[in-house]
Amino acid sequence: MNIQHIRNATLVMDYAGKRFLVDPFLAEKGTLPPFPNSARQDQNNPLVSLPTSIEEVISGVGAVIVTHTHLDHWDDAAKDALPKDIKLFTQNEADKEEVGNAGFTNIEVL
Repeated sequence: MNIQHIRNATLVMDYAGKRFLVDPFLAEKGTLPPFPNSARQDQNNPLVSLPTSIEEVISGVGAVIVTHTHLDHWDDAAKDALPKDIKLFTQNEADKEEVGNAGFTNIEVL
């Protein structure tokens, strides 16, 4: 198993010949407002840049795991960058519906 921490909760995991993207938070640094009630109300999010391009982050990904749909785990940049037919796992039916409303078609509840 190989795990690469991208930022925040976002990581890429290679396991058993498969590549998973977990909690894709792919927005450009500083393009989103501060999160409510956070310690850094003076800083926009994300706080750091991606370590590589979005294309490299999602390259070879066979499935995406979204643990929940808060903005810092599933953002518009991820929704725009990922293929709409990629295998996507959510935690419950409500999140499955939200992901489906973003145009994704291959969703399964874990």
